[in-house]
Amino acid sequence: MQKKIPVSTKKRMVLLLSLLEKWKRNHITSKEIAVLLGVKDSLVRYDFAFLKFPSDHRGFKNGYEISVLKEDVRAAILSEEESFGTEKRICIVGLGRLGAALLDNSFFEGSGFKVCAGFDSSLNRVELIRSTFELFPASRIENVCAAKKIEYAVLCCEENEVQKMADRLVKAGIKGIVNYTKAVFVVPDCVKVQNISPAVALALVD
Repeated sequence: MQKKIPVSTKKRMVLLLSLLEKWKRNHITSKEIAVLLGVKDSLVRYDFAFLKFPSDHRGFKNGYEISVLKEDVRAAILSEEESFGTEKRICIVGLGRLGAALLDNSFFEGSGFKVCAGFDSSLNRVELIRSTFELFPASRIENVCAAKKIEYAVLCCEENEVQKMADRLVKAGIKGIVNYTKAVFVVPDCVKVQNISPAVALALVD
């Protein structure tokens, strides 16, 4: 049985996947990866022990082939409980400037995640914004998430609405929330939360 990937390793792999998108050459060595991530070579080897490399793709001589490495990393950061290729269904909560920018599904292309719904407390905003998937008033979070089997959410709403939206998401059975706001909120231990600053995220891939 495959060992469960530690959260710290998954975080480094997510960052690595973003960095590999900007890599100009066809190959990359473990030493170059260590420099990109700002870690020691030994930690790169530890993380890569969780990848299922093809027998002819070891990275010892000319480095790892970028296209194969990206596929291996992408497969690893998907849930160990689901087969590779199964897209996880997510929603965007808050359709202001940041939330609206995330409505483009190409933003998540190749990530293993698919945006299936958007929510906002402003009915006017929901009616005016155009998207490739349905947009709903925030009051329908519980029903829509259950009907569409949405398991993850990205919070981009106003800070004074964060706890209320988080409560709705918990009632809807959401497993994980990515918080793009500055607000602090409380959820049960069974719901994982990742707080992300857009400015920090951009700096990491600059």
